[in-house]
Amino acid sequence: MKYATTFGSSTIKPHEKEYQEAIEIGKFLAQKGYIVKCGGYQGLMEAISIGVKEAKGTCIGITLQAFNERRPKNENLTKEIVTQNLHDRVKLLVEDSELFVIQKGSLGTLNELFCVWAIKYASLGDFRICMVGKEWESLKKCDLIDTSLLKFLEFYKDAEDFIKNF
Repeated sequence: MKYATTFGSSTIKPHEKEYQEAIEIGKFLAQKGYIVKCGGYQGLMEAISIGVKEAKGTCIGITLQAFNERRPKNENLTKEIVTQNLHDRVKLLVEDSELFVIQKGSLGTLNELFCVWAIKYASLGDFRICMVGKEWESLKKCDLIDTSLLKFLEFYKDAEDFIKNF
């Protein structure tokens, strides 16, 4: 079995471009034979799971008990795994994945990105990190990041670019 994990915003709405792109990414990953893991909530996580479901694939949502009490359930998941803390949640999202697809997000997405990026940098995992969306281009100009570390990331301007050049 091969796993792909997706990270992205929980607040993107269905009418937004990134949401529609996430549906296409979910379909694409399922068609490529990946079991897809995501954070299991709304926004881009929901969109990914819709795409996976439409392609008749498997999407596993890794959720957090504390969030479940205040966030709507994602009904498009094949399976949900509920964790008790953020550490375990991120660990399960990262574990066994050979591909990470990262779309627009906020603090949680950045936390997840930096986690997999650090693992890749330390040569503790052999996987791809695909940054989807023009927003990620700003990493190339960030004074806080040594530009030599960018070699661990693949940049795609949008979902179409990712799917075409994967």
